[in-house]
Amino acid sequence: MKIENNNMLPLSARPAEAANLIEKKDDLTEVTSVRPKQDSVEMSDNARLLAKARTALGNVDETNSEKILTLKSQVESGDYTVQVNQLAIKLAARLNQK
Repeated sequence: MKIENNNMLPLSARPAEAANLIEKKDDLTEVTSVRPKQDSVEMSDNARLLAKARTALGNVDETNSEKILTLKSQVESGDYTVQVNQLAIKLAARLNQK
């Protein structure tokens, strides 16, 4: 049987270099870890305050919503009047609590 050269190129012009590249790739895949990293989350003071506000808003019942809508419409129409004496008493009580 006669084998003729049909102008086909060998798979690698430099077979020794190709083998070295494979060995280097294997070395790179090894990972040594001293200590695994752990994810952590920290919330800012503003984020905590916002979370509390959202929780409080979720607990508002329908009577408060109706009262708010009534007061809002009174303020917009100009029919709402502030009762100054009751406001002063409530403010003083809150200041004394602190």
